[in-house]
Order: sequence, then C-alpha cells, then structure tokens
Amino acid sequence: MKKIVALAAVLLTASVSPASAGPLMKYDYFDAAYEWTHVDGDGQDANGLDSKLSFSPIENFALEGGYNFADSGFNTSGLGKFDIDQHVYRYGGLGYYTWCPGIDLVARVGGLHVRYDTNIPGISDGSDNGMYAGVGVRYLFTDEIETNLDITWSRVTTGDWNYTGTAFYALAENVALKAGVGIDDESDVNLFGGVRLAM
Repeated sequence: MKKIVALAAVLLTASVSPASAGPLMKYDYFDAAYEWTHVDGDGQDANGLDSKLSFSPIENFALEGGYNFADSGFNTSGLGKFDIDQHVYRYGGLGYYTWCPGIDLVARVGGLHVRYDTNIPGISDGSDNGMYAGVGVRYLFTDEIETNLDITWSRVTTGDWNYTGTAFYALAENVALKAGVGIDDESDVNLFGGVRLAM
C-alpha cells in the first residue's frame, strides 16, 4: 500500500510540473508578439506584430506559418507624414532531431509573400514572393526556461541573413512568455516580446 501511495504522489507531482506539462520544447503552438525594429542607415524605425503557428502531425516534422506586420513612417516638411506598411506571410516546414534530452536541432525551409502599402506620392503599392531557409538549436535551460538560437537566410529581392535569440518562460501548463532580439546583416535590430500558447 505504501508503494502505491508513493507512486501516486510521484505521478501527481509530475502532472503539475512545468517540465512535463508545460509549453516548452513543443512543436504545436501559437505565438503572438509585439515587435520593434530599428532600421540602420536612412530607414525609419518600425512597430508591428509578429505571429507564428506550428503544427506537428508526425514526430520530427512540423508545418509552420506566420504573419508579420510592420508600420513605419517619416515626416517631411510641408508634405506631412508618409506611411509604409509591410505585410509578410510565411509558410513552410521544419525537421527536428533530439540530439540529447533538452536539446533539439532544427532545420526549416519555406516561402514568403510580401506586400507593401504606402501613401508616398509617385510610389505604388506592390508585392513580391521569396523563400527562406534556416537552422536552429532549442535548449531547455531549466524546467521553466527554454532558449532558442536561429540563423535564417531569406530572399525576396535580395538575400539577407538574420540571427535571432529567443527565451521562453513557462507561466502555466500551456502558456509561456516570449522575448528576444534579432539582427540582420545590414545591422537592423529588432526586439520582440509576447506570449506562446501551446496546444
């Protein structure tokens, strides 16, 4: 009887542990985050929203998609404010391999559709298509903290490299806070923070 009580206590403890039931190291999730981008050089800083959806129908593979919105603008003397809105849709897949407990290696590839809306005189709205590919590492730092490092190459009109670090902190069984920083090869920096909902 003591063994049964002890086993029940262990199972009950494990069922409420963030490591066993938390939102970390999963591939079925939805992310939503606020994003601020500092554009190096002559560009203008942007504010926006980044979202991502991942679904793993089989082990070691997941489908992923996302939507990113960025709003930037600039003022000109006598002409008022001009706005530039950028909409980026991502769709693709990834493969992952558990190298050892708590460390996953990830490779991804997919397509991009970019649309630009602007009120700048003489410049019309437009859209274009492209692709992306990348590799990454997911590391379960503690039972409540996961860190990700990603390197991604994308091409729409020109090719760009982006380097991103992301941290997740488990708040509840299916909820984690998300925060990170990224930089590309043109020294544009973006900061983001939001939430992950695991499914």
